[in-house]
Amino acid sequence: VGWPWHIISTAPLASTMNSQADILLVGFGGSTPAPVLELVSQAVSKHGYQSIQPLRSQNFEYELLKAPYRTFLNTAAGKTTDNQLIIYNLPSSLTEYLSEASQKEASFIRSALFAGSNASAGQVIAFDASSNSFLGLDNSSSDIIDFIKTNPALSGSLACATLAALCALDSKATEQLLPATSQSDTVVLIGSGGREHALAVALAQSPLVKEVIVCPGNGGTKAEGGKISNAVDSDGNLISKQDNDTVLELVKRVNAKMVVVGPEQPLVDGVVDVLAAECPSVKVFGPSKAGAELEASKAFTKDFLQQHGIPTAKYQNFTSADEAIAYVKSLDPNDRQVVKASGLAAGKGVLLPTTQEETIEAVKEIMSDKAFGAAGDTCVIESFMTGPEASCLAFCDGKTAVLMPAAQDHKRALDNDEGLNTGGMGAYAPAPCVTPEMHKEIEAMCIKTVEKMAERGTPYVGVLYAGMMLTPNGPSMLEYNCRFGDPETQVVLPLLETDLYEVMTACCDGKLDSIDVRFKENVSAATVVCAAKGYPEAYPKGMAIKGLDQAGSVDNVKVYHAGTKLDDENVTRCSGGRVL
Repeated sequence: VGWPWHIISTAPLASTMNSQADILLVGFGGSTPAPVLELVSQAVSKHGYQSIQPLRSQNFEYELLKAPYRTFLNTAAGKTTDNQLIIYNLPSSLTEYLSEASQKEASFIRSALFAGSNASAGQVIAFDASSNSFLGLDNSSSDIIDFIKTNPALSGSLACATLAALCALDSKATEQLLPATSQSDTVVLIGSGGREHALAVALAQSPLVKEVIVCPGNGGTKAEGGKISNAVDSDGNLISKQDNDTVLELVKRVNAKMVVVGPEQPLVDGVVDVLAAECPSVKVFGPSKAGAELEASKAFTKDFLQQHGIPTAKYQNFTSADEAIAYVKSLDPNDRQVVKASGLAAGKGVLLPTTQEETIEAVKEIMSDKAFGAAGDTCVIESFMTGPEASCLAFCDGKTAVLMPAAQDHKRALDNDEGLNTGGMGAYAPAPCVTPEMHKEIEAMCIKTVEKMAERGTPYVGVLYAGMMLTPNGPSMLEYNCRFGDPETQVVLPLLETDLYEVMTACCDGKLDSIDVRFKENVSAATVVCAAKGYPEAYPKGMAIKGLDQAGSVDNVKVYHAGTKLDDENVTRCSGGRVL
């Protein structure tokens, strides 16, 4: 309400291609290239175009509000010109081109091009993200529309350039259909939780992937079928371990092209480094042991954030309990603190005392009583921040980062935010508390982190999970994790429109900027964890699970398995705390 322009509401693609709008923006996803923003701005300010419609191009309406492209349209105009302008974003990859939505767009563009002799058909201009330019335009004219009007033959050249680009994609698609030339890769996925089940399902959707072998996997990945299976040894027995030696032997035996690391422990144990040394031709999606230090040591991360000016709470690191207690006593008793074990503690090493006395007890619990073992050898004490929390995951290629839609998870075991803290009892995405401006701000923090990690000789490849506190003064970093979140992965990946395997390949090759990472428009996802009774404390195992087929048959429902296993009779049974 109150926006000074006319955006015709987004509707299913088939019903909107013949839109009554002056300008159609087709297939840009979340990207808003500056040349396209400039072209739209010119069309309105200089050539009388008044209305636009974004089709799978969700961010243009927001970006056009801002300078220098600020564009005001006639909110009641509809289509005001016979020469409709259709700006088409050429798919940046084969898998993107092969998607259902992209095929519909390409079909529409072809129809518009072949109908070019019809004055009302509109002018198609294709944008190539790889060159950041419009296809068929070699000039440096500041007014593209005027240049086209004064050069009638140019319209045909633009059409030919667009058709040639689409034909090149068709040729690649043909190669993919032929067994002799098609890409058909084996992926080894390390892990056994709900996160890994979600990753396996997403990876298996790629036409470039032949099989996804999960090591060790769970009952869900074993029962999934299709391209997905659990790892077996050379004798055909299920593998139950995920240590470096086991993974290395498996990768060599199955001739894997990529290894994707789900949980943090293998990363901290250096599985990426081992694979880089022993299997240099295999792509590994995940950070090195040095990169995983961002999660392995909260003390390291706090120092890193402070050194590079990334917002975070005031803090101090301690290796002595006495010194930590003395520091707490020196603070204003009314200033609430958070006490953290610096090392890995299965997501449970953060204590939230409310008084100075409780803070001292928290220090003793971590450092003296060793409640979290060696993870508490170093303790971080930081100022308590207020505001909603958000989980922000970013794809990283060692040079830059692309942020996914923000998620929010629910940590308490029981309803009404009651009960003990857990690894996560549910999540949803996208989280509306992270506004578009905040999203850009957080992405900039992730990009800076990747850049600074590269500068220190430890390039970061994989997923960077930024735990954010949205304070009254803006987003502030709580902590980093070096892998996909669980259960956030289960709600973010279903929103991903781009081929996950292709994104991961681009990350491993240091070419993330060459691919358009897209997420579905106007779609949200939620997950609820079904946990064993008693979790996160003592809980029973071995109970049979019924109703999986019925739940899985419900439209828009996917049951991901976390703590499950299949017995000898193929009955799914509980084997962990977070079960489904």
